[in-house]
Amino acid sequence: MAIICREYGLLYLMAPRTGCTAVEEVLEKELGGELVPPQDILDEKGNFRMHRRHHSLRAMFKHRLLTKEEAASFLKFSCIRNPYDSLASDYVKRATKYQHFIAEPTSWVHRLPGYVEDMEFCKTHSFDDWVVKHYGSIYGNRWQRSLEGVLRSSKRNRLKQALGIRTKPYLMYGDYTADIDFVMRFENLQNDFDQVLERAGVPFKVTIPVVNKTDERKADYREYYTERSRKIVQYVFREELERYDYGF
Repeated sequence: MAIICREYGLLYLMAPRTGCTAVEEVLEKELGGELVPPQDILDEKGNFRMHRRHHSLRAMFKHRLLTKEEAASFLKFSCIRNPYDSLASDYVKRATKYQHFIAEPTSWVHRLPGYVEDMEFCKTHSFDDWVVKHYGSIYGNRWQRSLEGVLRSSKRNRLKQALGIRTKPYLMYGDYTADIDFVMRFENLQNDFDQVLERAGVPFKVTIPVVNKTDERKADYREYYTERSRKIVQYVFREELERYDYGF
């Protein structure tokens, strides 16, 4: 979802596992924020066409929830997190925290194709196995990267597509940070949020509470990683790691 605070000209895109529930809470309570869209947009089978909690600015344009002209009038911001840390939290949520939703047929987990099956996988497999399942093939095909150097620019994209080489980087938060004005960091959330409010001219301090914390996970995300999973994540998300100066 997006949160729009019309009085202060703010538009917040909720990126997963970045403290978005807590930021949503303070924007609604303290700054008059409203949810856009207020409800999930579903297809004829009841699956998500647009999740009310997590979507991009471009998705809002596509579903006519906002025009580009309207978006230009807002200070648009979102948040990122170290991919190593984010993936550890994602796995723990699926393996433990969200397991009770499986028994609820109307729960959101049943509206994401393949999500329940992945939760079942997490329940019986390690984090390392899960990383390999989702990203191992990308890492395994890294040899294709060396071919790019010998492709001539005029034929490069066509040849990449024929070989199955990605023409765009693999990003965890790219959809949420595209075409926005300010990118907060989960690791520096309160300070970055203060900067957003200052830029928007909010005349008072707003403190982000601790909400929806994943207590089931280990404090140090590095404890989940083996050398294999570390190398896979380092390769797959290399552009985002470099862009935001994240490391293991």
